[in-house]
Amino acid sequence: MQHTLWKMKMKIGDLVREIGLQERTGVIVEHVRSTWYGRETKLLKVLWSELSPTSPTLIGAAWCNQLEVINESR
Repeated sequence: MQHTLWKMKMKIGDLVREIGLQERTGVIVEHVRSTWYGRETKLLKVLWSELSPTSPTLIGAAWCNQLEVINESR
């Protein structure tokens, strides 16, 4: 049930902002199915507006709790 709640909160196509860190903006492009010690994680793939100093690509993973929805997709 917990997995369903976070998945409904952030959807593919939502415009999001990174909380803290670099404060980049981006669009969610995929929900990544991942487990950590038998529990599903809240990992999303985001198309960012600018590069990260640690990643040479505009598409990268982000934890759900590191993002804030700016504008929801319809």
